[in-house]
Order: sequence, then C-alpha cells, then structure tokens
Amino acid sequence: MSTFEQYENLPGVKVSYEDGNLFSGTQSTAATTQSILIIGTAIDGPVGEPVSVNSIGGPKAAEKLFGGMLERKTVYDDGIEKTIKVPHQGTLIRAMWEAIRSGNEDVRLLRVSGRAAKTELPVKDPNSEVLQPLADSLGNQLIAGNIAFSKALNMASDLRLVKIEKVEEFEGTDTTVTPYKTFNDATGYQSVDSTPGSETVYFPKDKFRPKNAIKITYKAKKRNYTEVTRNMDGQSEESTLGLLTQDPSMTNYFASEVGNWSDDVKHQVNVYIKDSSGSVNTIPSLNSKGERLYRIGKEDNTVTDELNQVITDVEFKQGGIRFTSAYEEEVKKGTYPALNSSVTVTADYFYYNDLEIQESVTQIVPGKEKETFLNHTPEFGSLEVYYESSGIKNILNENVDYTIVYPTEPNKKVSIMIKAGIGPVGAKLYAYYKTGENSTQGGRLIVQAKYPGTAYGGIDDIKDYASVYGVKTTVEYEVNANGTLDIENRVIRFIKPTDKKTTSTDNDLVFRTKDLKGITTLREFANYVNSLSNNNIVYLDVPLDYGSIAVTGLLVTDYEVNSVTGKYEYRPINLGEIYDESIPGFRLNIDDSKSQNDPDRFPWLGTNGFFNTANLADTKAYYETLGGTYGLVEGTIDEYEPLDQGIYSKLENYAVDIISLADVNANTAIGKYDDEGALVVDTERNFATQLAQHCALVTAKTWETIGVIGVAASPLSGLRDVQQYIDLLTGNSNPSKEIKEFYISRGINPSYSNEHYMYNLATIEQVYNDDGDPIDIGKYVNIVFGPEVGLAHEKLGNYVANGSSVYSALISQLNVENATTNKEIPVAGLRYNLSEAQHNQLAGGRYVAFESKLNSNGNRVIVVKDGVTGAALNSDYQRLSTVRITHATVQLIRKVADKFIGLPNGIAQRNSLATEIQSGLDKLKENGVLENFQFSIYSSAKDRVLGNAFITLELVPAYELRKIYTSVALRASL
Repeated sequence: MSTFEQYENLPGVKVSYEDGNLFSGTQSTAATTQSILIIGTAIDGPVGEPVSVNSIGGPKAAEKLFGGMLERKTVYDDGIEKTIKVPHQGTLIRAMWEAIRSGNEDVRLLRVSGRAAKTELPVKDPNSEVLQPLADSLGNQLIAGNIAFSKALNMASDLRLVKIEKVEEFEGTDTTVTPYKTFNDATGYQSVDSTPGSETVYFPKDKFRPKNAIKITYKAKKRNYTEVTRNMDGQSEESTLGLLTQDPSMTNYFASEVGNWSDDVKHQVNVYIKDSSGSVNTIPSLNSKGERLYRIGKEDNTVTDELNQVITDVEFKQGGIRFTSAYEEEVKKGTYPALNSSVTVTADYFYYNDLEIQESVTQIVPGKEKETFLNHTPEFGSLEVYYESSGIKNILNENVDYTIVYPTEPNKKVSIMIKAGIGPVGAKLYAYYKTGENSTQGGRLIVQAKYPGTAYGGIDDIKDYASVYGVKTTVEYEVNANGTLDIENRVIRFIKPTDKKTTSTDNDLVFRTKDLKGITTLREFANYVNSLSNNNIVYLDVPLDYGSIAVTGLLVTDYEVNSVTGKYEYRPINLGEIYDESIPGFRLNIDDSKSQNDPDRFPWLGTNGFFNTANLADTKAYYETLGGTYGLVEGTIDEYEPLDQGIYSKLENYAVDIISLADVNANTAIGKYDDEGALVVDTERNFATQLAQHCALVTAKTWETIGVIGVAASPLSGLRDVQQYIDLLTGNSNPSKEIKEFYISRGINPSYSNEHYMYNLATIEQVYNDDGDPIDIGKYVNIVFGPEVGLAHEKLGNYVANGSSVYSALISQLNVENATTNKEIPVAGLRYNLSEAQHNQLAGGRYVAFESKLNSNGNRVIVVKDGVTGAALNSDYQRLSTVRITHATVQLIRKVADKFIGLPNGIAQRNSLATEIQSGLDKLKENGVLENFQFSIYSSAKDRVLGNAFITLELVPAYELRKIYTSVALRASL
C-alpha cells in the first residue's frame, strides 16, 4: 500500500483509499477459480512473458501495462486536427475483460509479438579502426565503367547499315581470344545513327570496363547500281527502263519498271516530258520558290508537305515520278505541258540491287578517374583500398590503381582518385584505415523502447517521414552558469510521448553527466537509467566492447545555432532514426529493398505485432512464433535443432490450468511455401493440434493443463451458409474448388479436421506408440464453435466475439466433477441459433456449441450444449469432466507425494505414502469426484537403488448426467 503523508509529525486518524478492483468484481488477489493464461496481441507491454493480472495490481494495472483496448489517432475534422481514441486490433485486454466478467479471478496474460523501436547514439572512439564504403560526392560506392562514347563504323559509300549484330567485350586489347562478355542485339549499345556516310554506334556510361577492347559486328547491304537514261524508251534503245508509264488511278504519278532508285547525291535524276507536238521539256526539280515540281515515288503517308519535305526512303524504294501541285501551277501558266494521255515522260536515274555482308570494327573503351572521399584522415601507412567481387577481396596498389590527395583547405576531406579500369564495373569499393580523429566506428549507446509497440516509435503516414512519433532523445552540450558551453559534459534527454506521461509535468528524463556521481561509463549509465522507477519509456544497452567508454563521449545530436541568440537549438531524435556519417546526422532508417507497405521497411520503428488471420504469411509467422522453427543439423539428413525458440517452449515449466488463444482459431489457414516457392495453405498444421501438443507436454512435465481455442466465425450467417460451414467442419462435405477458395480468402482452412495426434515438432510427422498407433492428444484441447456471443464493454460498446474466453472462464469456476454441459454463460445473446440437428452434428464432431433456451424462471439464457473435448471418438476422454477429474486426481497425488521426495525409499515410507494417497482419494470419493479407485506403489530392487517409485492408479470417475428420458402414458383413471 502506498500512502501520501504530507504531515508526518502530526497525530490523528490516517485514511487511505485503495483500488480494490471494484470495477472487475475481483476484491482480492486470492483467487477462488482456476487460472487462465490468455495468449494474444497488444499495443504495449512485455512480449513472450506471462504476467499475472492479480500480481501487478488488477485489471486496471494490466490495461496500463499492455496499452488498453484503445489507441490514439490523429484525425482532421473540418480542417482541424484532433486526437481521438479508437479501438485497435489487439485481443489481449479485451479477452482479459471477457474472462474476468465471466467470473474468473486468476487471469494471466501473454503478449505474442511486437518489435521495439530503437535508435543508436554514436560515441567518440579515438584511434579507432575504420572500415567505410569508398564513395564519391553523390554517395556512389561502385567502381565506375566507361564514360559515354561513340564509335563510327566508317562504312564504304556503297554500303547501307542493316543492323548491329552483336557487341563483344574482351579483357585487355586482344580481340582474337574468347570474349569476356557478349551483348546480342540492342543490349550492348544505347542507339545507332544509320544515316548513310555517318553510321555511328553510341554507348552509355558504365557499360564496359575501361581499357578493355570491344568489337562491334554489324550487317550491311552492298549496293550495285545500274544507270538508266531517257534513251531507254523502246525506240532509241531496245530497253524501256527510261520510259515512265502514267498511273490511270493517279494521273500525276508516272511509274517506272524498276524500284529501288538511288538516293546517292551523285546519282542525279532528270525528268523529260514530250508533248503532243513533239517538243521535249526538261523539268527542273524545283521552281523559283524552291518548291518541288515533282517527287520520286508514288506515296508515303509520313510526307505531309510534298513541296518542301525531303524525299523519304520509302519513296526511293517505290521509284517513278509524282508531279506536285507546284507543277500544276506551272501548267496553268503555260510553262509546261499538262499531264494528259498525249505526253510522254522519260527520266535519267540509277537503281540498285543489294548484297548482304557482315563486317566488324574495334574500339578501346574510354574511362576517367573517379574521385572518392575518406570520412577521416588515415594514419600513415594504415590505408588499404580494395574492392569486393564475387565475395573475393581485391587489394589495389597505391600510385598504380589509385592516388591519395590530401586537402589544402580546412574542413575538406582526403580524396582517393580511383583510376579507370582497375576492377569490374559495379564492384564495391572499400577503404580500411586507422585514424586519430574522433570517430563513431563501433561505439554506440543503444536506446530501445521499454516494450515493443508503435507508441514508442511509429509513423502516421508512411509517405511522410516527418510524421514519425513516439519517444525522442537529444544529447546536448552542457551550458555553464555564465552561458558558455561546457563541451566536455553532456545533457542527455529522453522525451516522453503523451501516452507515457504520468503527470502533467512528467515530460522527459534528463541526465547531466557532471551531476552523475560515480557514473562515468556507458555501461554504468545504462544500468542506472534502466533501474529508475520513473523510466517507463526506454531500455538502454551497450555492445560488450564499448561499455567502458566514457558517457561524456556521446556525440552531440543534430542542432542548429540560432543566428539571433547564438544558442544551440537541438532537434529531438526519434526512435527509428539512424546516425549517418555521410551527412553527418540522423535520418529515418529505411530499408529500400522492402515494399512501401511492409513494416520492415522501417526496421528501427516499433510494431504492435498484429497479425492478419486472412494473410497466409502472417499466420505462418504466428504459428512459428508459438512453436518455434527448426532446421537440419549441419552434416546430417534427419537430425534437427531449434533455430528460434517458440513461446510454447518457454512455457514448458509454467504452471497454469487453462490456456486460451485469443488471436487465432482452430481452423485458421496457415501458410507454407511449396516446392516452387508459392505461398499455399498448409493442410498438415493447425493451431488446435499445436495447442493440444503443448498442453500434453506441460501436463507430463509440470502441471495438468488444458487448452481452449475457438473456431473461425462462419463468413455468412444464412441458414444454408451455416449448415455448409458445419458440414465442412465435421467432414460431411466435399467442397468444390470455388468453395475452398472462398474460405481461404477469409483466412479459413477448408481442409481442417478436428483430430489431434502427437507430432514431431521439427518435421510435423505423427508420433506412434508401441502398438504403432498415433497418440491421441485431443483430450487436452476444447474447440469452441459458438456461435459467436454478444458482449459489451463501456470502452468498446456492443460487439460480437468468439466465445473461447467466456468458455475458459466457465471451466475455471466449476468443480472438477461438474461438467460444463447445460451451464449458463454470461453473454447478451448469440449471432444466430442452431437447430437440434446442427447441435447433434457439432457434438459428434467434438465441437463445443452454445444454445439459447428458457430457464426455469422463464428467462432466456445462453447455455453450453455439451461439454466435449477434441479427443478421438474411441477415447475415454471425450468428456471435459472426465479429463478434469483425472487431472485433479493426479494433482492430488503430486501434492501428497512431493513431501516424500528426498526421504528413504523404504517400506515404512512407501506405506506412509500409500496412507496419504488413500486419504486424499477417499476425500475425492466422498465429494462425488470419484465413484471408485484403486492404486498400488511399486519399487523394485533396482528402482530402490535409482531412487524410483511407481504409483499405478485406476479410477472410476463420476460420470455426468447427460440425458433424462421421460415416458408419458394416458389412462382413464388410476
């Protein structure tokens, strides 16, 4: 009890008012029910550690520790920023209240997952060894390739380029050896200028290694030209190639017998028109305005200006003469004859035939030096410059592969001039050296959130890096009383977010190194801060090798000097930021290899650890979080070892009566990667069997424990939809592919079977007993179908939830001989009602279901239809009451036998043990827990040497009354 004693010297009656958990109905920490461990998600609090609600002060204290059921959100209402509290996805605290308000008095909570936000404050480390990426002023660490360059093909005038066949790169300048790289088609160059007479190939930068040779192989067409004259008109000469024929459908076009007219400027085209009088007119190509009187070729859709546009390749291929509108204007003037059937058109021209050839040219790849910079000045003789390629370190030689340039001006960096062609293009450059300057290499103080969660370090808008919120920190210079800076001391602040303030003035934790008596090193400072009772925001850690560094060596965080006052103004550093020496300063730590919506894109920001049960990757991670992961022992083919310890493994020695899973269901679809790397539903794993296996192991090792887990809600609540879902759960249907995909899209495994057998944790293979039969562990788990129950909470309002927490609380309140069958549960109603046939089907499938019925007072209540377990159909443990009676009996044996551990293993002690057991079992029989029993204690001579005693116990449990048959007969009189 804490008291506030303002007047400690004055007498009188002192009164203090304490929270007795009136809100929950729990008046003391002495619980009268069995214990329930709820496993779920939350936005705050420890991860992977069971916490007793009673031990920390009750449900209100648990709400505070785990962040409650609401979280703060910033919204904008008519442009005004407001902060409101809204429900979040976490299940832990909601399930706690469901169990408490259903009557349980001993709730334990375990948060499944979450990531703690962090930052690292750099520390000065004189004479440190530095390994840094060797980058240029733009931050590029890669070895540069060639500069952009071009290569003229220098083709003969009678050749025309067809295509670049390939580009080959050779190591060195010898092009007769096998090429180092071959680039086919257009992958080896940027562009090609194919203009006749100026054919040139252009290459982008960083394509080749400078000083290597490249060979450019190309295909070209060699043109053989034939001259045609106007005399080849069929009269002067036998050939008619010079005679052009008017096209009847296009009277301004006169076609030639051959196409492929030459576009060589040396091969001039002359056009002649003989009119009806026999006069021959030589037609010039242009008029006085410079406009074309004719064009070569019939037509080209790309030509939009026939009078001025250059004649195209298409037109040259077509051949013939097309007179333009400018010629028609000359006809109107009487300059030239009209193009009617009485005229004859002839021409002088050249045409060609192509012959394809292949040729090549070579070129030495050009490059230039790359200027890179060291972060610090290296000590003489300590610098080593190298690049890594295919995991191999290649050391460069000074003055051969690079040169060092020391600055001549203050505040300038040492530069390393990397010569062209010293290594493969794209290999990473590094510099290793020792320096006497203050360096941050290695030394750091890790500032981590007290617990995982976004409250300590999150981001409102993933596209707005300025929207980071949570805990902030600064490291400042100390200011002397006269206003001057004390650069030898530091002021370290940890600034609390609103949700972590305990009072209106509880803004931050402030530490002045000059006032920290006896605390000089980083390790001492971290231990001191971590031990403070008012520190509810950070956990400090120091890497092993840097614990002895002085706390005054912390580098001052980002600041600006006010130009007016001259004061240092420090920017608070968020958890989630990283120190970047290239700035130098802090920035948000971002992993660009992750997608924008991936929480791992911001690896130093916190996460709440929420899971999407409809996401196969999430449920796979959840399953592995609970059960751990395993891998082959190196050098073996069938031996496995744990890689990551799961929560269940950590709980193997934790005693609790009931475990309830709040986030996932028995038939939640779990993902796995198939042989092709695709994420598919794992039909061999389910959360119910995993829970049953854990309870079986804990029962054998530590304490008798059972599990309770729900079934995913039916996606639809129509009569046919519910029946289809029940058929699916009980194996009475063979769903189509479309139906399976429907359920999988909602996070439900359509192949789930309510059978639970012991399995190998690493391989998921079933384990068999001595008779070769699988070992049934279904008795350790209770599968709650529901339907979903109606609940209410003043912070959430009315809501519908899985009934597993409520059912767990009911179990915890009943004497072991009392079954849950026909027992009321304190809920407002059901999502829908089941028929008797459906209840019968679910009970046969070993699912717990709820029923709405009228009690003896005429009030409608919700009761448990049948208290079944997930045990196999041939098991003695299908009834929950049978399992609990057996567990209670074993616990009694465990309790009475414990005090004999360490005593002599003689007849007198065994007789005394038998008396204690007999007395305890008699009481169970008197209380109606057992109908009968018998036991024996055995210890052979060898067992007595080994210190073993064996108790064989046979029980006849009290069977529950499940049915009452009534026969009614009518008579005239009795």
